[in-house]
Amino acid sequence: MSNKNSCQIYVLEGLTPEVRAVTFAKCSRSDKSFREIAAGLTAENSSKFHEKWVVGYGHSSVAEHAPISIAMENISLLAVEAIESNRLASYTEKSSRYQIYDEDRVYYPKEFKQDKAIDKLFRDTIKLQFALYKKSIKPIQEIIYQENPKEKGEDQKGYEGRVRSKWIDMCRYLLPNACFANLGMTANARTYENALVKWFSHPLSEVQEIAKQVKREALKITPTLVKYADPNSYLIDSYKILPKKVKTILGAEKKYLGKEILVELVDFDKDAERKVLAAVIYQFSNIPYKKAYQKAKSLKKTDKEKLLDNILKRIGKHDKPLRALELPYFTFDCLIDQGAYADLKRNRIMTQLPQTVTTKHGYFIPRAFVLAGLEKEYKEVMEATDKAFKIISKKFPNEAGYIATKSYGRRFLMKMNLRELYYFCYYRGANPGGHVSYRFVGTKMYEQASKKFPTLMKYLPYIFDMNSKELNKYFEYIA
Repeated sequence: MSNKNSCQIYVLEGLTPEVRAVTFAKCSRSDKSFREIAAGLTAENSSKFHEKWVVGYGHSSVAEHAPISIAMENISLLAVEAIESNRLASYTEKSSRYQIYDEDRVYYPKEFKQDKAIDKLFRDTIKLQFALYKKSIKPIQEIIYQENPKEKGEDQKGYEGRVRSKWIDMCRYLLPNACFANLGMTANARTYENALVKWFSHPLSEVQEIAKQVKREALKITPTLVKYADPNSYLIDSYKILPKKVKTILGAEKKYLGKEILVELVDFDKDAERKVLAAVIYQFSNIPYKKAYQKAKSLKKTDKEKLLDNILKRIGKHDKPLRALELPYFTFDCLIDQGAYADLKRNRIMTQLPQTVTTKHGYFIPRAFVLAGLEKEYKEVMEATDKAFKIISKKFPNEAGYIATKSYGRRFLMKMNLRELYYFCYYRGANPGGHVSYRFVGTKMYEQASKKFPTLMKYLPYIFDMNSKELNKYFEYIA
C-alpha cells in the first residue's frame, strides 16, 4: 500500500480531452486525488464546467489541458502558411524535399469561376510550371549525382536520405503555392480556439473553409472549448483597410523594390553583452535587476570576458543555453525565395512578419538548372508566371498568390532573442544537410551578428563549412 503523502506520478488514461481538462482544473480547489476527481466527472458535467468557468469567467488556461490532433489533407501551400502561423502548436507537413509533386493535386480557387479568362490563364500557367518541373527531375538528379559520386550508388539502391533530398529540393523552385499538401497539427483547445478565429477572419476563402472543417472535427472532441470560435471583425477589417491605407501613404512602390537586401540586421540590442551578464548575476544572486545591471556595467574588461567565458564556453551542439540569453533581441530583414521561407516559417520561437506573396521581388535560379541546360526554359516559365500573377492580382489580389512559385522572392522580418539565434544559426546555417538557400540566411545572420558582437557569437559550438559568399554561388537572383 502506498503512502498518500508519498510522491505519486501516473498517466490519466481513458479520459476525453474535455474531462481531462476539468480534472486538472479542479485540483486548484479540491484536495482529492486526480483519479478521484476524474471518477466523478461525465461528459455532461464537464461541459457545464467549461461553459461556466472557461466561457463565462474567462479561465481559458483550463482549455490548455485538452489536446487535439487533427489531420488536414489536400490543402494548398498558401493555406499551410496561414495554418502554421500559430506559434503554440506542433506541425508535420508533406515535404517538397522528399516527395515529388503531382499536377493533379492542385488547388483551384473557386473565385476564378467568376472569370473564365483568368481561370484558363491560371490552369495554363500551372501546366507550364509542372511541365518543366517533371522535365527537370532527371537532369537535375544527374547534376547532383555528379557532385556526389560516392552516394549515387546508395541512392539507386533505395537510399532516401541526403542525396535524394538535394535534387528534389532543387526542382521544388518550380512548384506553385497552389500545390496540395497534407498537414498534421497537434495543439490544445485554447490554441485551436485562437487559431480558428484567425482562420475564419483570413482573406482567403480556402482558409475560411478549412476553419469550418477543423471546428467541426474539434467539436467532436471538445464540444464546448472551441464552440465560440468565430470570425473577428477587427481582423477582417484590418485585412481590408490597412493595405489601402498603406498604399496611399507610400504611393508608387517601385523605388522600394529590387535586390538591395537579402539578409540585413536592421535592429539589435546594443546592450546585448551587458544584459546577458546582468541576467546571470541576477539569477545567481539575491539582488534587484537594476543592481545586477550596474554591476555588469562596472565590470573590468577581463572580469567581463571571464564571466562570459564561464557562461558560454561549455555549450555543446545539442545543449540549450541558459535563459539569460533570451534578454537581448535581434531583428533581421530578409528577402529570399518562397521555398526557403516555407522552411523558415516553422521556426516559431520568434516574431515573424511576412509580407504578402508577390512576384515583384523577382526570382531565384538554382545553379543546377544552369548546369543542366534548363536556364532558358526556367526563365520563360518565370516570365509567364509573373505575367499571370499581374493579370490575376488586378481582380483577385489575395488569390494571385496561388500562382507564384517557390522561386519568387519573399520579404519578411524575423525578430528573435540571442538564445534562439544560437539555435537558428546551426539548424538553418551550419547544418550541412539543410537547403542551400536557407543555409545562406542562417549563415548571413551569423556573420552580421558576429560583426556587432564578436565576443557573444564566438561561442557558438557550430562549424560553418561555408560562408555566405560561397553559399550564394548555388543560386542566382533575378530582380
